[in-house]
Amino acid sequence: MPETPALPEQNAPAARNAAAPAVVLDSNVWIDILVFDDPHTRPILAALESGALRALIDARCLAELTYVLDYPQFVKRAIDKAAALATLARLCTLVEPPAPAENAPPLPKCKDRDDQKFLELAYAMRADWLVSKDRAVLKLAKRIARDFGFRIAQPAPFVAECAPTAEAPVEA
Repeated sequence: MPETPALPEQNAPAARNAAAPAVVLDSNVWIDILVFDDPHTRPILAALESGALRALIDARCLAELTYVLDYPQFVKRAIDKAAALATLARLCTLVEPPAPAENAPPLPKCKDRDDQKFLELAYAMRADWLVSKDRAVLKLAKRIARDFGFRIAQPAPFVAECAPTAEAPVEA
C-alpha cells in the first residue's frame, strides 16, 4: 500500500465537541460520502459537518482508504483523490489507538481480515458506532454490542437510530 498521507489532528468540527458520539466509518462508507454522494450517507456527512458526530480514523484505516481511491474504477471516473482526502481531513480526527490492555478480551476475528482494523479502532477508541456495509463485519454486530460496548450498523439503520444527530434528509 502507498504511504499514508498525514491528516492534522483535532481537525474535525466535532473535535471541539467531545460529547458528540464517536463513529468509525469503514472505507466503503467513506467512498459513499466522498465519491458517490450516496443519499443514505448524506445525513452522516451533515452530522460530521455540524459536529454532531465525531469520526475517528487511524493510520491503517486511512492507508486503506487512500489505496482504495486508486482503484481503476475511481481513476476512470477522474475522482479527485486530493480533494477527497482534504474533505476527509476536514471531517474526521486522526487518532493513534492505545495498545489493548493485557486483560482485555480479544475481539472476534472478522472473516474479512481487511476489516479487522475497523473493529480494532472502534474498540480501542471506545467509539459508539462502527458504520459498515461489509457483511462479515455486520455479522458480528450482536456479539460486539453485547461484549465490547459499541454498535455496528449499515448507514441507513445507523441514520434511523441516530436521527437527532444526523438531520439531513435521505432522498431515494
